[in-house]
Amino acid sequence: MKGILILQALLLISLPPLLTHSGIAAEPSQRAPRSIVLLVRWKPESLVNGSPCLFRIRSSRTLKSLSGRWHGHQVFFDFDVKTRTWYGFAGVGIDTASGQHQLSLEARLANGARISYSHSVTVGKAAYRTIDLSVPGKYTEPDAETLARINQERALKNEVFRQTIKDRLWAGRFVAPVENVITEGFGTQRTFNGVRQSVHQGLDFRADIGTPVLAMNSGTVILARDLFYEGGFVVIDHGNGLLTLYMHLSEINVNEGNPVRKGEIIGSSGATGRVTGPHLHVGVRWQGIYVDPETLLTISIN
Repeated sequence: MKGILILQALLLISLPPLLTHSGIAAEPSQRAPRSIVLLVRWKPESLVNGSPCLFRIRSSRTLKSLSGRWHGHQVFFDFDVKTRTWYGFAGVGIDTASGQHQLSLEARLANGARISYSHSVTVGKAAYRTIDLSVPGKYTEPDAETLARINQERALKNEVFRQTIKDRLWAGRFVAPVENVITEGFGTQRTFNGVRQSVHQGLDFRADIGTPVLAMNSGTVILARDLFYEGGFVVIDHGNGLLTLYMHLSEINVNEGNPVRKGEIIGSSGATGRVTGPHLHVGVRWQGIYVDPETLLTISIN
């Protein structure tokens, strides 16, 4: 799915900034171009609930800056000189209803004129399955001491996730953290010991204990420690509100605050935390929304 926006500008002289019916706002005594064409595309082309999304915007005129709003979240756009394209990463929450959703764009031209526009994006509905799992009772009915630990760790994660980096640190295509078979996909409704507990918000890879785990892209480590549910847990902030999460590690090879490069070893897979056996769980989180890591690995950035 793609769209082309043709925006007609009006000349406003000695008037305060305003938004015209055509979607163009200009500063006083500034001449905006008579017309501007924005080509709006996204990957994957067919979005569903749970999809990561890379918006790609090309303009017929030079833009000084571009920003967007999607489902109440800011989309940070970066300009690629080689392709003359603005790229912005976003996500579609798993609970998002199918139908038409609006991407709001705001650009500033080289002469200071502002452009605002809303573009309709179609989101479809994905079908996710339900599975039954058995785990030790302490993970479904924790005692008071364990519950206190869980609450402390939840507060820690909430605090860490609130302090994400705005500047983009990632570049190019994301890589798989291990070269192994995927054993459980994103979005599965999970029942533990007969009780529905959660939706699987990541991707599971078959990985023997000790398998090297790679950073999916460049960024900064914002969490690296052992937690009750996650076991050995590493979180990398890639900027623009985009995080990758690596769980159940038997060994952690990075420290909080460390910069990491794409493909760098950050730890070893294991069977720590709430697991039914050795594997690597990977999550992708964009501004609080979990999206499908498997889809992210298929997206060509340029």
